[in-house]
Amino acid sequence: MTGFTRTSLLPFIVIMLCTAMAVGQGTKITPPKNGYKPSDDVQIGREAAAQVSKELPLLPENGEADTYVARVGAVLAAAIPPEFQHPEFRYTFSVVNASDINAFALPGGPMFVNRGMIDAARSEGEMAGVMAHEISHVALRHGTAQATKSEGAGVQLGAIGGAILGAILGGNVGDIVAQGTQLGLGAYLLKYSREYETQADVLGAQILARAGYDPMDLARMFETIEKEGGSRGPEWLSSHPNPGNRQERIAQEARQLRISPARRNQSAEFSGVQASLRRLPPARTMSEIAASKTKASSGSGGALPR
Repeated sequence: MTGFTRTSLLPFIVIMLCTAMAVGQGTKITPPKNGYKPSDDVQIGREAAAQVSKELPLLPENGEADTYVARVGAVLAAAIPPEFQHPEFRYTFSVVNASDINAFALPGGPMFVNRGMIDAARSEGEMAGVMAHEISHVALRHGTAQATKSEGAGVQLGAIGGAILGAILGGNVGDIVAQGTQLGLGAYLLKYSREYETQADVLGAQILARAGYDPMDLARMFETIEKEGGSRGPEWLSSHPNPGNRQERIAQEARQLRISPARRNQSAEFSGVQASLRRLPPARTMSEIAASKTKASSGSGGALPR
């Protein structure tokens, strides 16, 4: 090679290797300032998850859908980049028997995916996309970071947990579950900001690629959510505002990532679970569940019917 020596080529080789590493890893993300300890996230999430499990109708833990979603969730949780792994966190996955297109994750790891979200997804990758987005909020500790930003640090964790829970869930879900919790801090301040949404989109794309999914499945799921939600929009978007150019930003990130070997039997497993859900009695909407809960409370004071 005329004009070049091995020594003169070394800097170019280093640059190329660094570029390749950057392309494989994607955009560097800096978690927001947080005045809480990871153990606080765990406590808040554990207490909030207990409230969710008490108030919302969940499918059986050992059922086909719940087991399947937990299996996909475990693959995604294992694909969280090391710098965002918190050994205290425990990622758990449950399916809510509601028809609304919604999913949410709580600080410390508990995640709840609506039956309606699974039904609306066109592939396992799309379902995994919204789950990876939610896992990213947890890994980046956005719930307690938002509480910190709204000057909630130092307030009793019970009050913080109630506010985070009501804000993350939003709409009818938040109204149902937040009853009986402390919502003092102005829950509207605790909805995820557009900055946090962008971070969760970017990290979600990275997690998908590391787990063997096409990162563009996340963008496709957002398109599905918007389409299925109609003019009013699905409940999920009420607590997850569009930061603008969402699909374009995910596509930009996807171009920087290498996809790990793909998971096998995605299509068959996903189609089988969707079919099993269609064999169940129709799921109620969250509005119907809320009305049922209100009626039960005003009558005998009994628990929310399952």
